[in-house]
Amino acid sequence: MKQILSILILSIILISCDKTNKVKIESTQTEKLKEKIDEYFSALNKIGKFNGTVFASKNNTLIINKAYNLNQDKSSTTYITTESQFDIHSVSKLMAHYLIEKFELEGKIKKSQSIKIFISDFPNGEKITIEMLLNHTSGLPRSFESVKENEIDLTSEQIIEYAKNQKLLFEPGTNKQYSNVAYELIYFVIQEISNKTFAQCLSDEVFQPLGMKNSGAHFYLKEKNLKNLAKNHEKDDSNITQVDNILSDELRTARIFSTASDLNNFLNHIKVEPYASLLKNESDIIEKSGGSDGIRVEIYTNLKHKYNFIFLANFEEVPFQKTVEDFSKILENVPYEVPKELNRQSIKLSTEVLNKYVGTYSFADMGNLELTFKEMNGNLIVYQNGEQIATLKSESENTFFDDPKEPESFEFIDSTNETFHVLMGWKGVKLKGIKK
Repeated sequence: MKQILSILILSIILISCDKTNKVKIESTQTEKLKEKIDEYFSALNKIGKFNGTVFASKNNTLIINKAYNLNQDKSSTTYITTESQFDIHSVSKLMAHYLIEKFELEGKIKKSQSIKIFISDFPNGEKITIEMLLNHTSGLPRSFESVKENEIDLTSEQIIEYAKNQKLLFEPGTNKQYSNVAYELIYFVIQEISNKTFAQCLSDEVFQPLGMKNSGAHFYLKEKNLKNLAKNHEKDDSNITQVDNILSDELRTARIFSTASDLNNFLNHIKVEPYASLLKNESDIIEKSGGSDGIRVEIYTNLKHKYNFIFLANFEEVPFQKTVEDFSKILENVPYEVPKELNRQSIKLSTEVLNKYVGTYSFADMGNLELTFKEMNGNLIVYQNGEQIATLKSESENTFFDDPKEPESFEFIDSTNETFHVLMGWKGVKLKGIKK
């Protein structure tokens, strides 16, 4: 009997030691990740590229929740804390997508239904399904054309009327184009199903149940929850200038604000079934970015590697796509580079090479903005609406830049499988321009 008891006690001690060692290892790993993330965003902040909050967790363990300020003066308009509320812009689209999936699970809607069920006289409405609106395959354009009023003043009814007048870019379901117009219809569908404004439905179905106490909306919401709004900023030459949070050319339907910790609550809710399978992409990732003048937002959860991260920046100079990629690399223990100040070097290209890129390129994701490239005296010159806006320097045979201190580039792509195009770096995002 004593021998049996001794074995049991020894087993308990060994199990206890194993658990203690496991906790210590996990704690060490968490601390290392925190140090790497802090090093990365501190470096971005030091070179004047980041002002905002950063949140990350892995295996449901908090790694970091920290604010980074370019100006430590609390009276500065740029100054923020982890409790600051940021306008999240298109992140509201992911919340709307979640609500549609929730309503379908509850039997209130089917994504296969056409928009004509909700707007009987919508042109081509019988061809456009709710799913097409969600997935940007409806054929509707990115933004509204020929709006006479300030868009911020439009009512829900006026928005729908303008949506009816938009010309389809392609036959519904045959192509893909990011569309804010499509999501205005999604917000309207949610309003019709819930008998509430989109903002109120979001508050009742998401914010309150998930304990998102610092989230809310600027318009169409009974609860006034705005306490500490982060003010938006952009760079004007070398100066940081404040930008109005609410602009005249933005619609008021989904003007949502939130905090990093609140958005983490939302991610934790949608990363489990049944919603994970409905919202994830082919890489087992659920993510959404948002932004406007003076602000950039990203929320991201990786289901395979079990981590969440969020960053909210009230200064638009953050190199957005690279920061998203590097944040993932840090949390997956993949090699990455700590940000440093750039000093790009140029090379000389022949006129023959430069002439390959001459022409006009249309950028669908910038409201069909057109830029024209011309060769002049051994340089590539960029024109917008007939006005010269930049003289580019060549970094390689197909990559050009304007400012050697900035990461933005024009990268020309000549593919036999695709129309000749250019990738333009703009505010940390790459946008595709097709040669006309």
